[in-house]
Amino acid sequence: MSSINLNHLFEDISNHFQQFSIEDNEELMGLFQIEKEYDYLTFICREGRIIDPKESKIISHLRRFKNYISKNKETISEIKFDGTTNLEYLVRVTYQRNRRLIEDDQGVLICAGEEYDSLKFTQLKFESIGRSIYFETRPFYIRYNDSQHLFLQDEPNGFTILERRGKKQITLSYERPLTFMDGSCESIFQKINPFIKEMMKENDSLPFTWVEIIEAKNKYELLCKKYPSKKFTKKVNKYPLRYTYALIKLRPRVTSKQFRKIEAAIEQKDNDLFPSEIFMCARKNSRKFVKDLLVSYVQNCILSNFATIILSDLMDMSFYLNQKLEFNFKTERGLLRQHNQIVEEYNLKQAKKLKTFKLKQHGKYKLLIRHLQSHPHFTLIKTNKELFIEGSTMHHCVYSYLNKIQKGGSIIWKYERQKHRYTVEIEKRKYGNYEVVQCYGKYDSLPDKQELNEIKKIVRTIPYK
Repeated sequence: MSSINLNHLFEDISNHFQQFSIEDNEELMGLFQIEKEYDYLTFICREGRIIDPKESKIISHLRRFKNYISKNKETISEIKFDGTTNLEYLVRVTYQRNRRLIEDDQGVLICAGEEYDSLKFTQLKFESIGRSIYFETRPFYIRYNDSQHLFLQDEPNGFTILERRGKKQITLSYERPLTFMDGSCESIFQKINPFIKEMMKENDSLPFTWVEIIEAKNKYELLCKKYPSKKFTKKVNKYPLRYTYALIKLRPRVTSKQFRKIEAAIEQKDNDLFPSEIFMCARKNSRKFVKDLLVSYVQNCILSNFATIILSDLMDMSFYLNQKLEFNFKTERGLLRQHNQIVEEYNLKQAKKLKTFKLKQHGKYKLLIRHLQSHPHFTLIKTNKELFIEGSTMHHCVYSYLNKIQKGGSIIWKYERQKHRYTVEIEKRKYGNYEVVQCYGKYDSLPDKQELNEIKKIVRTIPYK
């Protein structure tokens, strides 16, 4: 794949959108407090697209704010933009051909090094407008929050795209917009490489860079270059890239049989097996990410409604036991049965290395402990051994919550009244009261509704500060 010619790209942008640039509009340049410079194009954008200044709402906002500040000089010095007024932003596009700085014989830096091309996209988001105290010729100022994406190209290093983060320049990741006005530039990139336009439409949070995408013809080529040790078929071109990435993450966690079932589901299902939401803000190497993918698969392909926490516990215990997952159930009862089977394996492994110690009693549970210890039906689980025995007696995985308990995430109680016998997990909500988050009987059976309401009522009445 040949690299992008940055000069030609700038010319294409200019030819396509010159009529929308505000560079030649002195009134708007003054309104936005922007200096006119050579080889700059400045556009008003909204939601990734260039808009005609005539359609802009930010212009009328700025004029109104200036007028309001002028009329209220004694009381108003600055107005901040909020969600209703900062939907638009500016993008400045700059092309330059430069030479790198090198030292001459006297140690002075001069522009005589390797030639390189740069194409810079600067996003200017409106933060506030205020009255200037020091400059009479410029009675107002506008504060911007700026972001920069820099396209660079030279002979020795080839082509790269960088993003400014603080004082650093890092490679631009795929989850970031390419130009801040991608929606308008689709047709331009289509001519350079149709794959760019295709990936602009997907726009998922995935660990690829825009350079990797630009230099690939399709998903198959992209994946083969990114993961040379893995094998792919050209059918990956048919599906969203996130599907194949999900399979990469799931393969080491499930059996071969289960993996083939997931692959078949991708080919057969009309609905979104792994929606984009799973990939947003997720740590892709975390167990939680894998669990979210598998929960989505189960919901779409096996059971539409089930106790998510039961499946989550099943997966956690499988990971701990280094067992590959295979879902051998079609009903919620079957899920519970598979869960209970692995609980026993988990408990056996824990029993072999168990050394008794006291569980940490975090300060935020001090009032809860004080009130419930005197209650006839509640018994605090104080040691890891008691926690283990509770899990074994009740045939559930409460011992897997040990780390959570030690970090202060929750506290575990035994509850016993007449025929009712439950394990109760209680959390302290941030800025809130104590709350029952789980309550289960033997084999993760659901509690009596009336009894559960009574337990919750008791806990909620306890003061938390």
